[in-house]
Amino acid sequence: MRLILKVEEVFDIEGHGLTLCPAIPDNLGFAIRPKDQIQLRTPNGAILDTRIASFSLGKPMSGCPTIIAIQLPSDIRKEDVPIGTEVWSVLANE
Repeated sequence: MRLILKVEEVFDIEGHGLTLCPAIPDNLGFAIRPKDQIQLRTPNGAILDTRIASFSLGKPMSGCPTIIAIQLPSDIRKEDVPIGTEVWSVLANE
C-alpha cells in the first residue's frame, strides 16, 4: 500500500458523490485510475475499504495546471471521511 494523500477538505457534490481535496500530488510516483481499490484511514483509527469512483477536473483561481481530485462512490457519506483521513492505494506496490 502507498499513501495517496491526506484529506484537507471534503465536498459533497450532488449526483457525483464526495470529492476529496487536496489534488492528487504531481509527484505521486505511481498511477491511479477510476475503480482502483483504496483504503480510507480516519484519524480515529477507523478503516474503510472502497474504490475511486472518478476524478474531478478543474482549474485553480490562478489558472495554472488542472487539478485532479478523487471522487468516491455515492454510498460513502461525508461523515465517513473526516479531515485528516489518509487515502491509501491498495494496488500500489512497495
